[in-house]
Amino acid sequence: MLTTMLEKIEILIIVFALLFVFYLVISLGARKKGESPQSPEIANYLFGVRILIIIIAIVSLILWFFL
Repeated sequence: MLTTMLEKIEILIIVFALLFVFYLVISLGARKKGESPQSPEIANYLFGVRILIIIIAIVSLILWFFL
């Protein structure tokens, strides 16, 4: 069989890389051309995205410990 299983640390690295890419795409998409990146709406939106990513990262880390 040629299937390979990812090691525990590789899974954790992939999860955090995906979360980073998710944040990067959301933050770049939130900024419209010609608008200030520090407008209150965008700042509040990105704050919510950061909180969501932190929660997902914490849950992922807890689940990873039980893997």
